[in-house]
Amino acid sequence: MPIIWYVEQKTWFNRMVTEVTCEKKDMLLVNYEAPNGTKRHNRLWNGGNGKGTVKLYRYGKLIDEVIAENIGCEYGEYDNESSYN
Repeated sequence: MPIIWYVEQKTWFNRMVTEVTCEKKDMLLVNYEAPNGTKRHNRLWNGGNGKGTVKLYRYGKLIDEVIAENIGCEYGEYDNESSYN
């Protein structure tokens, strides 16, 4: 099952679309604790096998496409923020 990140950024004239996938079976479940001792993630998954594209548009026309591999991927859920106050 792939984890998919899709990010679209826009200005008045330009647009950048990033789409990255990382296979969850290849990711590691990390137990991360911050240097100050807080643990803000229930489950944090990390991987370095992501693949994807970055597409650049100007005035709606595709002007460049970058194909990337071995992208660092991270996925997790924050705990209830009220416990950090």
